[in-house]
Amino acid sequence: MDFDFDAVIRGDANAWQDFTDQTIRLVIASIRRVCPSGKTPYGDEIDDLVQAVYIKLLRNDCRLLRNYDPAKSGISTWITLIARSVAIDSLRRRTLDTRPMDDASGAVSPQEQVAPIGPVIPTHLLTARQRLVLTMLFEDDMDVTEVAEALNVNPQTIRSTKHKAMERLRAYFKSESGGDTPCQPDVQSEDRI
Repeated sequence: MDFDFDAVIRGDANAWQDFTDQTIRLVIASIRRVCPSGKTPYGDEIDDLVQAVYIKLLRNDCRLLRNYDPAKSGISTWITLIARSVAIDSLRRRTLDTRPMDDASGAVSPQEQVAPIGPVIPTHLLTARQRLVLTMLFEDDMDVTEVAEALNVNPQTIRSTKHKAMERLRAYFKSESGGDTPCQPDVQSEDRI
């Protein structure tokens, strides 16, 4: 992506236009991938979510734009994370808005609450890009080519990022379990992913 980031922060209209022109496809793709199958937003709803992403970037005197650190992640990774966050927040609000207030039959008592399924991964363990790539590959069920297109990088970069993230996860869970971990995937099944 080729735009003057400093000019965007200063409020230059032409720089902002370049920024939005170059990021809008990524924002739309990120929003659509968050939505559950069969519930992909269209038309006005997509427009509203895209607008919400850009408003979030401009809010509080461009706080998010000013805090962007290219040493931590690429601009496409960063924009994708923000767009996903906005879309997830919208889905949560929509889910909350459609649940009847007087329907307590589905409520779970504290005794019935269950621990999360699977291991808990500390947030500091993976970089933002690694978390994003793994989320897109495993939770969003995208293939390497789709992830590469969404993040505007080479597919080999996605494979490499996934490999490094998996190495970190293996090392972490191996050290947590004392060396022999039942959650370590076998190499053959991982190669098919």
